[in-house]
Amino acid sequence: MKLWSKALLVLALLALVASCSPQRKLAKTYVAQSNNWGILVLFPEQIFKINDRYDRNESGLSRLPEIAQQDSLINQTLFLKQLNDSLVLSKFKKEYWEALSKYDVVLYSEDDFNRFYDRDSLSWIANIAQLELQEFISDFEDEDVFFGMRYTHTVPLNGVNLAVWLELNSLNEDVKENRVYFTDQNIYDYHEGQFYYDFATGNVNYYYDVDTLKVNDLMDFVGFMGRLSAAYTYDQILNNRLQSTEKSETDQVIHFRYDPYAKRLFQTEYDRFIELDN
Repeated sequence: MKLWSKALLVLALLALVASCSPQRKLAKTYVAQSNNWGILVLFPEQIFKINDRYDRNESGLSRLPEIAQQDSLINQTLFLKQLNDSLVLSKFKKEYWEALSKYDVVLYSEDDFNRFYDRDSLSWIANIAQLELQEFISDFEDEDVFFGMRYTHTVPLNGVNLAVWLELNSLNEDVKENRVYFTDQNIYDYHEGQFYYDFATGNVNYYYDVDTLKVNDLMDFVGFMGRLSAAYTYDQILNNRLQSTEKSETDQVIHFRYDPYAKRLFQTEYDRFIELDN
């Protein structure tokens, strides 16, 4: 790398560090003050389930009522039909609430409406507007090269997606309208495979093992998503406060995450809620 290129790179890095330092300091200030934040948490009463498996059979469904169509499709799934909706919601709620309480904020449930609205400090309503479970099949293609020849093998893996929609409404800041945020994650069958060259026959064979998902795996996944959504909720409030008060000379928006266990603040680009257009 030429000397002038190195100099430009150093200057760019210094500029980036300098630009985020005031925001980081302000973020730390808000974190230190967040024990005064009040958050009213609301949860949905149902969870949506979708069969998106490509092996589903839809023949004859059009003659059935809509509810019967949905029931028929869910009965064709491997996992969703085994999940108890009440247990899934209870697991998500428990993990979300316990995780958000680690941030030392003041939490309110739907039974605490009156106490919440009597607050005179910063307050937000965090409404988990929708939870959606979707079951699908994903074709995983494994590959390897032997003697310059490329070999592939496709393994169908079961997968489940859990999507979360959050409505976040501030009661004390200038922005009054609901903001809607989204996040989702996938979980798959565990797959382990390998190509082998058979010197006796000259053939390339593929051997694999699939550990199919179990209900306990899915319930653990629901718990993980509850904790992740709680962390994203706190981070979103923090970043919304930063964006509403920090007037940057550039259009660059820096997103922060806060780890309440390590007491550490760090930047992120993708590990966060995505804001949806209203």
